[in-house]
Amino acid sequence: MWTWVDGAEDIVVDGGFAVGDEVAWAALSTGFADLLPQLPDGLGVEVTSAVDDEGDVEVAGTISRIVMLTGRRRTAAHEIGGTPAEHVQVLDMAGFLVQLDEDAS
Repeated sequence: MWTWVDGAEDIVVDGGFAVGDEVAWAALSTGFADLLPQLPDGLGVEVTSAVDDEGDVEVAGTISRIVMLTGRRRTAAHEIGGTPAEHVQVLDMAGFLVQLDEDAS
């Protein structure tokens, strides 16, 4: 499943995340379309949630992919291995599509 993480979210600013991390985040499962940027052409992902402290669900799993969207309208996509903590100044202009693989029980 893919979830949207805005660059201003605490989980980005306060430590970030990387491929391979096991996470559990509060997220919105409905009514989040206005939080998403226009996704770049050809990206081909279906976003099913958006991380939000007031979310109605918990999304959990192991991060398998992170796509950072940058630019004024977040139309440039770059696959990365972890959030760029060394470039904090770009986080307000960035957002992240995060693919979570649900952990097998």
